[in-house]
Amino acid sequence: MSRRHFYQQPRQHGRNPLMVFNQHNSKLTPAEVAETMGSLRTAFAHMREGVATHNEYVVLHSSMLIAQEIEQMGVVRGLQEHITAALQACASYQERSGYAENWVPSDIHFHELDALGAMLDLHEYQLQQLTAREVHLAAQRLVARTKSAGGDVYQADSSMTTLTTYKQEQRKRA
Repeated sequence: MSRRHFYQQPRQHGRNPLMVFNQHNSKLTPAEVAETMGSLRTAFAHMREGVATHNEYVVLHSSMLIAQEIEQMGVVRGLQEHITAALQACASYQERSGYAENWVPSDIHFHELDALGAMLDLHEYQLQQLTAREVHLAAQRLVARTKSAGGDVYQADSSMTTLTTYKQEQRKRA
């Protein structure tokens, strides 16, 4: 007599198990961290020189918000005071520089320079401790929070020259 299986697990086609494992269980590589931090350090250098564009400011400010989200997730803890100081520095810099339509880069004050420089180093440490899944989860939570508060969400290209409206990927339902 043969055995019959009345239920079989549905096969998921197109999913590479090693890729899924790496995304969920391995830390970001030094190259991935360096790529992320490269654009942030460029934006910070332009702010320091007084020639930053509004897009560069938005990218740097957004990275500070992601750092805050990582702190709230509990992955890397103990940086809240540094994050708060960096966000205050971003807010005061934006008050002096204006908004997208009338952006004029201003000089950055020493305490702002110190807070943002220290937070960039700490954010690099944060990224070294995270998996790709945790980074994407932090970004998704920030996007959801921003949209629910009525804010606009943009996606920057690698050169930070253009910001496009962020469109969230839609999952296909079976």
